[in-house]
Amino acid sequence: MRPLRILACSDIHGSSEALQMLLRAEQTSPYDLVVMCGDFTTFGTTQFTTRVMSGFKTKVIAVPGNCDVPDTVDVLEASGSSVHNTQVEFGGRRFFGFGGALPGGSDMPFEVEEDIMERSLRSVAVEGGVMVTHMPSYGMNDLTKSGKHGGSRGLLRVAREFKPVLALSGHIHEAAGKTMTKDTTFVNPGPAKNGFYASIALGDVAEVEFHEVKLSTRHTTTY
Repeated sequence: MRPLRILACSDIHGSSEALQMLLRAEQTSPYDLVVMCGDFTTFGTTQFTTRVMSGFKTKVIAVPGNCDVPDTVDVLEASGSSVHNTQVEFGGRRFFGFGGALPGGSDMPFEVEEDIMERSLRSVAVEGGVMVTHMPSYGMNDLTKSGKHGGSRGLLRVAREFKPVLALSGHIHEAAGKTMTKDTTFVNPGPAKNGFYASIALGDVAEVEFHEVKLSTRHTTTY
């Protein structure tokens, strides 16, 4: 199985500047795949997501985030990019995923109860694949500003059961980083809207490099 070079990103939140940053990164490095972990907008329409999907020349795999409207799934499917509640093959590897996030009391557009999220992800999971979610697994790059874990225990159970070689997520903006277990490398590339993304060389193991680009606009959010 040949190594894959992945551009991993999340949480663009409607930032045209962040999109241009990612497109420049795609053009200047030899990526095989772009993986996007949701929150293309902040309660916006699907227009911006359509623009994102049409901007990349590299193959894109993506899930929606909790701030994306449900119709975002249709846009991702129409572009051949969706891995929400399904699995796809690329470069000899199976990618499986599920978007959205657990209800948090703020009435976000794409919230899913944990039992549904866990059951749905498990139904498409594949042993040793690549797991793509918006929400992180509990304890894996999920510490909020208050110092509490913001991840999903259900997603963690799926990860422990199917042992993906790589698990990509976003959602918790302040928890960018890498956490390694015996079987899985968990990566949160950080919010693209603040200039963050990651480069991953995925072979027998995942080698991760984090990038931060200074953008002129940095809007803080709590989700």
